Amino acid sequence: MLQALLPFSVADRQATAMGFAGMLATLYRDEIMTTTIALPRHSAVLLLGRVKDQGFMASIADAIPAIASRWDVNKPEDSLTGLYEALDEGKPVRVCMLRSHRTARRQLVNAATKRGAIPIALRLPGAEEIGDDEGFAMVVDVTPETRLTYTISPMPCDLHHLRGPFDIVGDIHGCYDELCELLTRLGYLHADTGKPQAHPDRRTLVFLGDLTDRGPANLPVLRLVHDLERLGALRVLGNHDEKLARWLIGKKVSVSPAMQTTVDELNALPEDARLPMGEWLGAAEPHLVLDDGQLIVAHAGLEEDQQGRRSRGARSMALYGKVTGGVDAYGHPEAEDFALEYRGKALVVHGHVVYANPREVNNVVAIDTGCVFGGCLTALRYPERDFVSVAAKGRYCERESF
Repeated sequence: MLQALLPFSVADRQATAMGFAGMLATLYRDEIMTTTIALPRHSAVLLLGRVKDQGFMASIADAIPAIASRWDVNKPEDSLTGLYEALDEGKPVRVCMLRSHRTARRQLVNAATKRGAIPIALRLPGAEEIGDDEGFAMVVDVTPETRLTYTISPMPCDLHHLRGPFDIVGDIHGCYDELCELLTRLGYLHADTGKPQAHPDRRTLVFLGDLTDRGPANLPVLRLVHDLERLGALRVLGNHDEKLARWLIGKKVSVSPAMQTTVDELNALPEDARLPMGEWLGAAEPHLVLDDGQLIVAHAGLEEDQQGRRSRGARSMALYGKVTGGVDAYGHPEAEDFALEYRGKALVVHGHVVYANPREVNNVVAIDTGCVFGGCLTALRYPERDFVSVAAKGRYCERESF
């Protein structure tokens, strides 16, 4: 039996669920069930069993292509230290627990997520039940009749194989008319019908997040982006997207004035339509690695050592930037200008921070040019490094300056 358990925050839960679609395949031959598990390249695999089943557990553990990390229930601190050291290798790690308890499992999950690894559990017969709220991305019940095989899969954010060319679009914030004009110029909307289409030159569209809030037409933007994803467009999660996703699935959030415009529109939707929209919106990865690692797209940018990782720190920076703990003049979280010190080999393209014109510093390109504030909606064509912008048709939200 496979249980898909969804860890982390709402948006991360949905991203994990999407990322594990198709992870596990089951084949039947005679009475032996062969289960193939695709282990994420950076994962923590918990093998949970009973003391009397040590031999069976050892045979299962030896077949897992992962670094072994010992867990001593009497020395949890030493066990955690060893686990962190193993996780820092950036490879799958396996941990056997013969006398498990919820606290120990939670420690493993926390250690994995801090290091950006995806926690998975293999549960042998008679082992303690694992709760849906414990944070494992996947739980597989293993029996003596199960034959396990393994493959190593890329992390969900790792799309090295996609080489482009790409058209990367900055923060939209409900500016639907400007988005349509930009996408028509870029070739993703048919010039006569205005309907979404695959790009005639096989280019790929990438959205940098913050699809909604402040602007006048948020629901049409969401629907258009959703339709374009069906045609191959990519998207990363923005901080406004993450918050709206939580609201859509019924979580309690503080609705800011910026978000109120979107809430007013979406309140007209029946409740049974909000949930799938929220699940879709929150399913995006916080960042993507593209073009054999030469291109990173993240809503607010990403440091080199966080690229390709799913750690809490990488997620936080991708959504909010390198925050200082203070607030800026507009009451938003204050962030350092990470581009000034960036020396990474990959080009990082981000939005989130508004500039009057596209900004290029140290292989970091910022393309939020403040359409919702009366500026422009901008796209970066990659690898050409050309900018395409359309002017805002109005000032939908006041801001003192760029």
